[in-house]
Amino acid sequence: MRTDVTVTVLDDLRIVRVAGEFDADETDALTERLALPPEGSGGTIVDLADVTFADSSLLHTLLTAQADHVRAGIPLVLVRLSPFVERLLDLTDTARAFRVAGGVPEAADLIRTDDAGVGP
Repeated sequence: MRTDVTVTVLDDLRIVRVAGEFDADETDALTERLALPPEGSGGTIVDLADVTFADSSLLHTLLTAQADHVRAGIPLVLVRLSPFVERLLDLTDTARAFRVAGGVPEAADLIRTDDAGVGP
């Protein structure tokens, strides 16, 4: 299975779900879907539960999206990290660069109560 990236909208929040294997060949699809949402969006939630392989390309894409969201004042929260993503963030000591929640409802609550802020 290669990577599948889908976007759904829940009220004013955009949920980006990433599944499968993620490497340099897959950066365009995810970069496009993590682009800043339209003005007035409440934030972006990135669900990584179904990532079965991740390399530095995924990390770079997530860090770039996080920086873009911070500059725009729009929260970005990662949810349901797969073991591959957790390991990547731990090995690179970049977990602290992101807000992480257990699931979509928790992330939505963080964003809506402004506890997520726009940065980690």
